[in-house]
Parts: sequence; structure tokens; C-alpha cells
Amino acid sequence: MRPAMPSFAFSRPRLAEWRDWLPPALLLIALSALFIFGEDRDVFYRQRIHSQAVARTLALAENSSPSLYFRQFIRAYPKDDGELHWDLYGRFPLGGPILLKFAIAPFGDDLSAKILAAHILALLMFCGAALFAYLAIARIAGSRWTALAAALIGLSGLHTLYYSDGLFSDAVMDLLGVMLAFHGAVVFLQEGRFRQLILKSCAALLLGWHVYGVLLALIVFGFGAEAFASLRRSKDRRRALIALVRSRYILLGAAALAFGAALLALNFANEYAAFDGEKALSELPSFDSLTKRTGWRDDYMRGGDWLAKPEFWGRQLMRVGVESVPYAVARRVDGFAPLVESANMPPAAVAAGALLTGAAIAGLALVRRDAALPLAVLALFGFFWAIPMRNHTRIFTHDFEGIFYVGIPMALLIIALTLAAKPLGKKRAEWIAVALGLVAVPIFALSAFHAIRVDSAPIAPEFARNILAEMGEMRAATRGKSVQVSQDVDIYSRVNWLNVRYTVAFALAGSYVAFDGEPARADFVVSRYRDESFNLLTPDNDFVFLYADTDLAELYRAERRRLESREPAARSVFDVYLEGDTLRYLKAPCAPGDTLPLFFLHVYPAAGGDPLGFDGASFLFSGGGKTFDDVCITLADLPDYPIAAIRTGQYVPGGERTWDAFIIPPLDAEALAFYEKTYQAIASGEPAARSDFDVYLDGDTLSYLKAPCDANDARGRFLLSVYPTDVRDLPPERRDIGHDSLNFDFAPPIGAIFNGKCMANRRLPDYGITKIETGQWIPGGERLWDVEIVVSR
Repeated sequence: MRPAMPSFAFSRPRLAEWRDWLPPALLLIALSALFIFGEDRDVFYRQRIHSQAVARTLALAENSSPSLYFRQFIRAYPKDDGELHWDLYGRFPLGGPILLKFAIAPFGDDLSAKILAAHILALLMFCGAALFAYLAIARIAGSRWTALAAALIGLSGLHTLYYSDGLFSDAVMDLLGVMLAFHGAVVFLQEGRFRQLILKSCAALLLGWHVYGVLLALIVFGFGAEAFASLRRSKDRRRALIALVRSRYILLGAAALAFGAALLALNFANEYAAFDGEKALSELPSFDSLTKRTGWRDDYMRGGDWLAKPEFWGRQLMRVGVESVPYAVARRVDGFAPLVESANMPPAAVAAGALLTGAAIAGLALVRRDAALPLAVLALFGFFWAIPMRNHTRIFTHDFEGIFYVGIPMALLIIALTLAAKPLGKKRAEWIAVALGLVAVPIFALSAFHAIRVDSAPIAPEFARNILAEMGEMRAATRGKSVQVSQDVDIYSRVNWLNVRYTVAFALAGSYVAFDGEPARADFVVSRYRDESFNLLTPDNDFVFLYADTDLAELYRAERRRLESREPAARSVFDVYLEGDTLRYLKAPCAPGDTLPLFFLHVYPAAGGDPLGFDGASFLFSGGGKTFDDVCITLADLPDYPIAAIRTGQYVPGGERTWDAFIIPPLDAEALAFYEKTYQAIASGEPAARSDFDVYLDGDTLSYLKAPCDANDARGRFLLSVYPTDVRDLPPERRDIGHDSLNFDFAPPIGAIFNGKCMANRRLPDYGITKIETGQWIPGGERLWDVEIVVSR
């Protein structure tokens, strides 16, 4: 005898009148904000944390094929002996890549359109998750307005909206699967439609593994309640236990495990076949990922079971706190807006998460029993995923895991409105729900605006489109052939999602792609170096170049010869060459230690604004550099705006700079005439102090002159301390120090190098001054010179 299902008093709201259509209509209007703010395709060329994962998913989708039984691989290439090497990534279910394959297939070799289609598909998945959440909550609460408010406020969370267009399995794909399975669970609990729950659970598992959090929570709470009720009512405990074994919750768990195991088995079989059966099960990439995620591998435990660590629980509570506050609010509150988690968790977010989680658990005990079960699943399924994954430390440094605590703010709002119905009455409680639903729409829209338009600034969209167009042309020319890609194609300095492994694999899908250093037979070579003396197939390109019958080593040697035939823009440990919008670094001879320090790049804009301001970036030689014949060459891309000056070099993090160089692009004739005239006018006077630079004081302007002079003389930072007659003229934070610090770098509009001369002009504050101390130093080193000027002003 099967145990009876609990009886549920809540019912599905009917769309009987026009008023009933208003909440779902408002839901669709709010969700349309995602597309309105993202209608310009430039929005999708943004420096987003998840962009590399999107490129990886695109590569998996492009390579997905029924002829290979949907083997999940990023790229493949033939080794020297002709054997294929597979770059496998089969740790996720196959549903996502297949769905994406259908979405991007119509766009052929238009890579830009494929990326746009992928982001739109992600937004549609997000909307699907919102719709299933709305439908499920409407069933639980019996109120469309409560469903509207809970769904929109819950999905307005910081991480949820930040990753709303992030098409990869751990984010929006899994969010859709989670809400699909939750809706199936609510329908099952209300109407007993078990077959529908099984189908929805299996469909959700095709999108991602986080669905197991929902199913595990449903099984634990549902089976627990069923077992308690059955054993309490039954006089024959033996028969009751036998009946419980046949529980539909047990069948659900078995079906979900069997289907998930079948998906994993397909991945295992594909990987086993890719390695020609020469690797054991424990050596396959999917098995390795499984052991990492579940903590089976001791080397990934990193200090024991994470369940015993306060950091584990603190990180989960922090995510609850951050995810429970709408994006538009959280981004303005200190301690609530870290998109990349740091080792030190914001105490405010942890405390808020603990309070909200505790309130949700306490509220479950106060609502009626039939509603408590689905609400418990909604509120706590994130923990039911996190706890089994407790030992995999790397997963818990990924901030997008916060997405899966979206159920806590949803459940709290439902509980609050449900409990309000008793003292206030159902009609007043419903009016509160109406008000919250109407407020939730603009909150969600404003949060979407900040997530999509404001807080993710575009990174050279035109540049990105040009890159994709050039790679699309190469894709058509190399399809079915072997391509070797130079490491220099990897550029983080301008577009961080354009990384050599994933984006190039996606761009050249259909080809056999090997990277520099991997032994492979290649029909074509792709490089950032342009040399028409080789068989250059793309002479009109600006960014990447395709060669046929070319050896990369010979291409590198030709590049060295070309650079050494010119005068560098700066000489130091590396010689630095300025070519258009690219810096090229050359060192010969080069030892392995020369490439270990980080490279830094400070670019000073030529037009308007703060003369002390610059755009800064750091990069590793390993990102795009090449070592050959005891020579090291790497490059960095410059922004596409007019540049006044460039400072670059290397440094050891936490230590000093190993070298730095200062580069000022050539001036035009008009600027040269202006600077020469100004220099002669200042030099005709008597300097206030003489040192490496002569310092002149004229009214409220301090001028620095030196001749002969070059960029090496200007590379140190200039120190400028101004002592006022009245300390009250200083900003409050500097009154105890007693002087203003106006330090600056020698860059236009302050400084200029021309005709073998250096000149810098610095305006002084307009208050009375008694003394000026100034000089020059190399950051991390000693002072080059300093002088003191006594002033009576």
C-alpha cells in the first residue's frame, strides 16, 4: 500500500478577469528590460568576469556533433605522428551545448552574430527561469501579486542579474533547470503529477547539475514528512516501512540518479574513446572533475573537511546576504557589492545572510504545513548543493554560486505576506502584495540597467568586432585543415574575453587547432606578427594574420630582425617599440627569470581630464610572449584613444619595479612650435632652484626645465609638497600633515619632451604658500634629486 500524499489547501490562481492578467503582463514588461538595455550588440563586448566561460561554452557548442556522440571538446589537433589530441571538457551535461548549437548555427561564419545570439539565448533562459518561479510561487501563495513580487525581487539579486547573460552551465543554464524542477515539484505536491515531475527533473538535468540541490531538498523534506506521518498513523510498523520503500520520493531519487549517471556515462564513454581506451576511468577528465567537486580527492581538500570550517559557512551566508538585496541597492552599500569574492568576507553581508537564513527557517515553522514543504525546498536548496560539494574549495571561490541562494529572498517574502494575512486580513495582505509587486517592477528594471549598462563598461567594441570579423574569414579558409596559433594572439590588455584557448578554439571551430609549443602538423599558421615576405593570406587584416606553408619559428626570427633594425621608443631591460596601437617588447639574450616579473602598462590619455589619471593594466609574459633562440618577444595593445604618454616596465608583486620606461609619442609641428616658444620664455628668467631639473616659479605656476633631456630623464615620479601660510587652507584630512601633496607623472598636459628638451608646468593652489619641496624619485627606489624653495606669497 502506497502512503497517501499530503492534502494541499493552496490552489492555482485562475486567469478569469482582465485584472488577473496584469501581474504576468508586468512580469513580462520587467523582463523586457533585459533586452531593452542590451539591444545594442556593443553591450555584449564588455569586460565581464564570465566571458571566458561563455567562449568555452561556445567552443563546446560549435564542436558538438551527433557523429561523435556529442563528445564535449574544446578543440582537437593532430600530433606529429598523426594521432589526434583532444582537449576535452565533458564535466557538464550535454543539453546546454546542443541547445546553443541550434541557436548559433544559422549565423555561419559571422562570429559576432553568434556571440550576440548566445547572449540572447542566455537572457531567454533567464526569462524562462523567472516564468517558472512565478508560476510555482503563484501556486504556493495562491496570489499572482505575491508571485510577481517574490519572483522579481528574488531575481534582482546582485549575482543573479550580473550573470543574466552568462551562457555557461554553472549559471543561467542551471538557474533555468533549477526553477523548472522546482515548478515540477510544486505541481507534484499539489496535484500528485509524478510523471510530470520526473520529466521536468530529467530535462533540468540536461542543463546542469545544480538541479540535484532541489531534488535532494525535496526528497529529504518530503520523504521525512511522509515517513513521520506514515509511522505515526500505522499500527503495523513493518508494513509501513515496506510501503515507504515504494515511496515516490525514493523513486524520484532513483530516477534522477539513473538519468544523471547515464549522462555522466556518455561523457565517460566519449572520453574513453577519445583516448583509444588507453586511460583508466580514474584518469578521465570528467572523473577528475567529479572527484574535485565532491571532495573525494585528498589533494583538493586543502586542510580537511570544509563543513568544519567557519570560512565555509561564512562564505555561504555572505552569498545569501548579497543575493537577497536587489542589485540597484547592493551596489551602493559598502560590504554588499563584491562581484569577485575576497578572502575577507564583508561582515555586513555575512550578518545579513545569517539573519535572513534564520528568519526563513523560523518562518517555515509558522506557515501552514502544506505550504512549508515547497517553501523549505525553495529556501534551502542552495545549501543542499553546497554541503555535498563542501571540499571543493575552488568552486566556493566562484561568486556565481550565490545565484543558487535566490530562493531565500523569494521564500521570505512569501512567508511574510502569508503571515500578514492573519492580523491584517486576506484583503489587506493582498493589497500589500499588490504594492510590493508594483514596486518590484521598477526595482528589477533599475537593477537590470545597472547590471547591463552601467557596471560593465564597454571594452573597445569596434576593436572586438574587427577581431571577430578577421577570425571569421580565417575560419572559412581553414575549415577541415590544421592550424597552429601563435601564443601572441592571446591578449588580455584590451579585451579580456579574447583568450587564446577558448575564443580562438570557438572562432576556428571546424579546424584542427594547435597552440604554439604543441607538436603538431599544421597547414596554416595564425600570428599577431605581420610579414609579407612569408606566404601571407590576409594582407588586409589589422589584428591577426593567416599564413600558409609557414613555420612559426622563422616568423619569430623575422620579427626579431625587423624590430632590431629600428630605434626603440625606450631602452631598458626590454627594448620597447611603439607601432601604431601596439607596444612590442624585445630582449636578447633572455634568461627564464627575465620573463617572471609582471609587466605593467600605464597609458595617459591626451584629451582633457585629470593629468594625473591613467589607464593601468598588468599582464604576464606567459599570456602572449614567446621565447626562442634565447630571445624573448611579447606585445601589449594600447587603447584606441589619443595617447599623451606611456609608462611601462616590470615589477614583483609586493616588491619593487625591476625596470620602467617612459614613452611619449611624437608631437605634431604645431605642438612642437608651441612648446619651444614656451620653453624659451620660461628659460629666460632665473630659476628658483637648480638641480637635475631647473625649477622656475612664476606666480601660481611651477615649471621644470631640462636640456638636453629624453624620456629616461622623465620616467621618475615628480614629488611636490606645498606648505600653506594658514594650515586651515588644507583639506581636513591633510591638516595634521601640514602640507598638500601634488605629486605627478611627467605626462601631457603637465609635461612634454621635444627637440631634446623636457618641460613640465604645474599650477599651484591659490592659497598663501610659505615653502615648496619638490624632486623626483623612482617608485620602489631612491630619490633622484630634491630641492626646497622658500616662498613669500
